[in-house]
Amino acid sequence: MADIRDQKLLYHITSLENVASILDNGLLPRVELEDFDDVADHEILDGRQAYNLERYVPFHFFARNPFDGAVQTDNPDTDFVLVAVRRTLAQARNWSIIPRHPLANQGVEVLDYEEGFNRINWQAMNRRDYNDDESKSVCMAECLSPNVVAVNDFFKIFVPNEQVKKNVEMLLRDKRIALDVKVNQGMFLNR
Repeated sequence: MADIRDQKLLYHITSLENVASILDNGLLPRVELEDFDDVADHEILDGRQAYNLERYVPFHFFARNPFDGAVQTDNPDTDFVLVAVRRTLAQARNWSIIPRHPLANQGVEVLDYEEGFNRINWQAMNRRDYNDDESKSVCMAECLSPNVVAVNDFFKIFVPNEQVKKNVEMLLRDKRIALDVKVNQGMFLNR
């Protein structure tokens, strides 16, 4: 498996039901959202709010991380997509990074892109050992956009199957947006 540190993309998981609104408005910070299919754990959201993290758009460094797995497990009847952006975009705009799970016992460290990137324990992340607290926590490191992420900043949308691809492509066509949609079942839980 490729070293996560050297990969090129960041990922934001969301419900297929949110895609039309995302194509209209971009990816918005949670604090700006009104009517959407909320798949996140509300107990965790309360903790994030205490650190004003709802003012950012969160991305993860790889798909099928513990957060992605939890939301898919908790919402088994929901179709999901992964919006991908290039890491170079986040770096150029100096997005923030939290080098481990935002609610880890060590507290929240919101760092600028370079410092945060260098503070991530990439060895622990590459292990992807979700039974090891350190590895699991680092696997939920986040890259945070302080602003709306516009659709023209998206690199690609990954989907779990052909039917979801058709649905997303129909929305893109209706809105006259050119964006690549790729089926990659390995990025999602097998159901």
